[in-house]
Amino acid sequence: MDIEKFTERARGFIQSAQSLALREGNQQFVPEHLLKVLLDDEEGLAARLITAAGGRDGQVRTATEAALKKLPKVQGGSGQVYLSQDAARLLDNAEQIAKKAGDSFVTAEYLLLALVLATGTDAAKILKDAGVTAQGLNAAIAGLRKGRTAD
Repeated sequence: MDIEKFTERARGFIQSAQSLALREGNQQFVPEHLLKVLLDDEEGLAARLITAAGGRDGQVRTATEAALKKLPKVQGGSGQVYLSQDAARLLDNAEQIAKKAGDSFVTAEYLLLALVLATGTDAAKILKDAGVTAQGLNAAIAGLRKGRTAD
């Protein structure tokens, strides 16, 4: 994964997710941290895309918060947060999705799409249970971008 291939906004979400993990006392940065910060974005991009994809963003938010509460908490220590394997795969997958779409950079939309495609993670299950599919999200992203790419 090349962090330089991520837009400033996408990098901001990744940093916010790491900060959230640190604040919550979680030793690992997992996909659910990223989903939470995408949902908490004041511009509401992820919530709008989830709704446009036929999903229920309120259900996603509630389930994400519940999943984060279940994560093990560590007190003391170095304040170091480690990237989980699932999160590392997700970020790499987001980069591949952007490349396949002809974009030079990974945007926040592709982070959300990578979360949907992160099979075996709680984040993907939460999104699927709320009615979000990769096809629906792809269509919502295409509608939002109107043919523009991130270069």
